[in-house]
This record gives sequence, structure tokens and C-alpha cells, in this order.
Amino acid sequence: MPQPKQPTSVFGERLRAARKAMGWTQAELARRIGMEEENTGAPRVSRYETGLHEPDPATAEKLAEALGLPLAYFYATPDVLAEIILLVSQLPASKQKEALERLRELSPKKKE
Repeated sequence: MPQPKQPTSVFGERLRAARKAMGWTQAELARRIGMEEENTGAPRVSRYETGLHEPDPATAEKLAEALGLPLAYFYATPDVLAEIILLVSQLPASKQKEALERLRELSPKKKE
């Protein structure tokens, strides 16, 4: 059995990992975002995962929503920034504000 192509983009790598973490096939993810035709949906998701094609903004948003992840997570580099986005997105709104304040405290102050 041939090995699946490895992702060549940050978006593709994170998309594949998120899909697999949900236990979904490419066809299942495609159905969940409204790509009903299995013969075209799964190959499109595959092309997004391998980096052969980038999804348009609306499709990228649907993919992120279906997977329960913030869209910014799929594009953020470096990985530490992506992890911060992911962790903060999982907090309730009140805790997100608290996390933002703490990050501001760690940030270097602007010199005036």
C-alpha cells in the first residue's frame, strides 16, 4: 500500500493532523463542510493536506470550524505561536482576556 504524500505546507500539515485527531477520513471532512460528492470532496481535502492547492478563504474557514479550531492556528508560524493560539482559543472568554493581559505584561514595552 503506497504511503500518503507528506504535507508540504503548514496549513496542510495541521489540517491533516487535526482531521486524524478527530478520527475522520478525508471524505468525512469533505462531507462535513458541504462537499457532498465523495469523488471530488476527498481529493480536494487531499490536495489541501499535501499543499498542492490552498483552500479559498471561505473553505479554509469551513474546515477550521468543522474541526473546532481557530483559522489562525492553521496559518500561524512558528509552531509556538500556533500553540498559543490553540490554547487561548480553548479558554472561556473571561480567561482569554486574562491570558491577553498576561501576554501584554510579558511583551516588551514600546519606547516613547
